[in-house]
Amino acid sequence: MKFIYLISLLICLTGNCIAQEGTNFEDLTFKEALAKSKQTGKKLFIDCHTKTCGPCKYMVKFIFPLKECGEYFNSNYICIMKDMQEGEGIDIAKKYNVKMYPTYLILNHDGSLYCRLDGGAVSKPEDDFVQKVKNVVKLTEMKLQYEKGDRSDAFLKEYIAFLQTRDKKQLQEVLSETMLSLGVNRLCKPENWNLIKNEIGNIDLPLFRYLVNNRKAFSRQLGQEKVEDKIMNTYSNEFRMMKMMDMDFDSRMQDLKQFEKDNYKGARSLRYCMLFRQIINNKQTKRVGEILKVLQNLPKQIQNEQELMNVLQELQNFERTATPAQQKEACFYLQEIAKNLQPENSSRINNIIARFSKE
Repeated sequence: MKFIYLISLLICLTGNCIAQEGTNFEDLTFKEALAKSKQTGKKLFIDCHTKTCGPCKYMVKFIFPLKECGEYFNSNYICIMKDMQEGEGIDIAKKYNVKMYPTYLILNHDGSLYCRLDGGAVSKPEDDFVQKVKNVVKLTEMKLQYEKGDRSDAFLKEYIAFLQTRDKKQLQEVLSETMLSLGVNRLCKPENWNLIKNEIGNIDLPLFRYLVNNRKAFSRQLGQEKVEDKIMNTYSNEFRMMKMMDMDFDSRMQDLKQFEKDNYKGARSLRYCMLFRQIINNKQTKRVGEILKVLQNLPKQIQNEQELMNVLQELQNFERTATPAQQKEACFYLQEIAKNLQPENSSRINNIIARFSKE
């Protein structure tokens, strides 16, 4: 009997050890968890889930029980799980704006948010969830260090490299803040120009505005083609991504007028694209005449066929803004344009004309 008892005890102890290998989620209220966080000096880790969330269930069943998860989370956090659709989970979801599941919150012991991982589930153990959390924590720590004023070369180099793969928006802000004072000569050095060329895509950033305002000085050192390509690609990419949103067309078109004076390729056609989109989307019926004037002179002003077609593509929904007489006038100009184009593009213009004619 003693032997059987000892075997049973050994099995129970072994089972408990195995159970403790994984993440220890404690059965605590939110208030109790914060109190224990303060007492232990550990931050609070909350698994925000719902009963119907498949990835949430996968994480609980296959990821959090892993030994490496237990070693990391149990050492560094007080861990709790909360269903965001019941009990105090509802208030937690509102307080921390949790809308995606699973979301993982890491809180300071006073309840303030330290960092978060929205939709942070992994699909297989090999994806290394622990490293994913460590990266979010490191990003937060480096951001705090930056905000405290650390501008040492070693830190900035590491921070910028880390941001390049994890937070493009913050990267652009950091580059704009730290590189703006370098001046044209230093910004044209390969390591700095490559960062501007590859990472700066926000037209309103001070660093990009500096490039635009000093484009001739940059061109003298780098050649106009490099500077022109960077500037025009940035404006074109923004238009492609944001033309269905509330875009500041007026300021962009003013910029493009200046680029036209510098003979930047595509500047005029992009400005016309923006003009068409602004008038048609906002149903500015009193400005339809501006579109007709552009169509009348388009073949003389834009010889590149692809650029010309890009402009005409923005005539979508023109018939909802123009009167029948204006549509008829547009058809006349389009017919004239189609005469000198490749058959494929002429066919596309004829389709536009047919659409207007139906109205």
